[in-house]
Amino acid sequence: MSGIHFTAKTKIALASAILLWASAFVGIRAGLESYSPGGLALLRFMIASICMLIIQTRLPMRTRVSWRDRGLLLLIGMFGLGVYNITLNQGEIQVASGIASFIISQSPVVTLVLAILFLGETLSSRMVIGMSISIFGVGLIALGETKSFGLNIGVFYILIATFAGGIYSVVQKPFLKKYHAIEVTAWIIWGATLFLMIWLPNMLTEIKTATFAATAWIVYLGIFPAALGYIAWSYGLKDIPASSAANALYFLPIVATFLGWIILGEVPVLLSLLGGFIALFGVWIVNRRSRSRI
Repeated sequence: MSGIHFTAKTKIALASAILLWASAFVGIRAGLESYSPGGLALLRFMIASICMLIIQTRLPMRTRVSWRDRGLLLLIGMFGLGVYNITLNQGEIQVASGIASFIISQSPVVTLVLAILFLGETLSSRMVIGMSISIFGVGLIALGETKSFGLNIGVFYILIATFAGGIYSVVQKPFLKKYHAIEVTAWIIWGATLFLMIWLPNMLTEIKTATFAATAWIVYLGIFPAALGYIAWSYGLKDIPASSAANALYFLPIVATFLGWIILGEVPVLLSLLGGFIALFGVWIVNRRSRSRI
């Protein structure tokens, strides 16, 4: 870690991404008052796609993305962002915004599991302890949200989103070495939009009856957390390892919980909040081991 230098530009990019993404958990809960998970996700990414088209065409220096890489980036967008957003939206119907962000913060554990399975990373006792603590914390969240020992279906959906998000952070990294961050982000967001077109009939129906506030939140989600947030994250990820950038995600659930309390009046269940911090502590233990190997 001593060889990794965080420039001011990198710090600003990562901080901006965290703040915007934290606000997204709040915006999703507000948008779900009038929209279905699919309709919300599609409208959000249609707006984001238009923003990315404008931003991408105004780049002073553009590189030509090969057709092969365009296809791969579209696939990354379909799974990494498309599946991520539809399952996150579905989960937030039943789970508070702040608690949802604590579950999403487990994505570094997913990244490490993938490294163990496919990259030959050695599973140490510290990793096992960290993962076990994280699983215990998520279990407390589920218990707090359901008040029973059954798994809250909303928690299950957000766990799927966590898996998709963990893969997304890893697989986009090679493309950031070849192309501009905005170009990479643009093709990924267009891929997500293409996947989400399945829910076009829902969106067209819901936008006619939705409240102005709900639609305004989705417009915000499309411009800021979706377009500008992912650009900021890609900029931050460009110059440092994905595992180091992922450490910034520790702050996301704390910011999201605070925003949910201030904006939506969401007071998280104490057991769920405790489980969230325990799960976050488990991620820290896992990542501490990972950093020592970099």
